[in-house]
Amino acid sequence: MRTSQKPPNRRRTLAGAAVAAVLAGAGTVLAAPPALADTVPVQYTCTGPGAPGGVQSLQIAVTAPDSVQQGTTVNLSVDVITTITAPIDLPAGSVSGELALDIAGADTGSVTATGFSNADTVPSGTPVSVTGGKASFQFHTAGVTTFSPGTASVHVFGVTVDCSISGTAPVAATVQVRGSG
Repeated sequence: MRTSQKPPNRRRTLAGAAVAAVLAGAGTVLAAPPALADTVPVQYTCTGPGAPGGVQSLQIAVTAPDSVQQGTTVNLSVDVITTITAPIDLPAGSVSGELALDIAGADTGSVTATGFSNADTVPSGTPVSVTGGKASFQFHTAGVTTFSPGTASVHVFGVTVDCSISGTAPVAATVQVRGSG
């Protein structure tokens, strides 16, 4: 009798696609996580191997100073606050991601927060948290500058799911920039 087995690399790629789909679709997997004072709900549509269909909701927090002097460079802290159930064992650091922040107001442009990861090993069937994003930005213009979540990517076992904003993303942080004179 002949049995069919998938090669180990194919199994790992399929497992990665399944995990990436679950991570990208976290809003539909579990009840919403507890809201934190500085979080905003953001709606995403995702594409890529195993990406979930429809609109997915995530909570995103951007930590920035309330005010800075013009010319100051600050380090922003960004957390995607989503808890999901891992479909397979996930070694610490096996999930990573990036999140663009769209900048509007006195300054414009975008920066990308990197460094998102699962800090600890996550056993199958238990919740996983992907946090720890960081980005730097220099304020050039006096006035009010805002940061809103933009595109996101999730990487698991070599599989990438890309997510774009569905609708309009809310402002996640506002900084008053004081003039230099």
